[in-house]
Amino acid sequence: MNVRWEITIVRADQTSDTFAVRPKTIVAFERHFKTGLSHAFVKDQKSEHLYWLAWECERSSGNAVKPFDAWLDTIETVDIKTVSNPLDETV
Repeated sequence: MNVRWEITIVRADQTSDTFAVRPKTIVAFERHFKTGLSHAFVKDQKSEHLYWLAWECERSSGNAVKPFDAWLDTIETVDIKTVSNPLDETV
């Protein structure tokens, strides 16, 4: 089964965007925090992990974003969900 993650960012002005968590973003997270993404979310979960991952997803998508701390001032909520490809279940 092909599983991937998506992050939805809701800003203070109530606009929102959803971004796929891509390999480049995962590697950037692991280099920044010096730990594996799964380990960080299962064993050592911090809110900063989720918010930084969302910031990096938006930044790496090509959107112009503020530096991380200033970007946090513009965010209302961030949600991460697992998405599977339903076609994988039929194979």
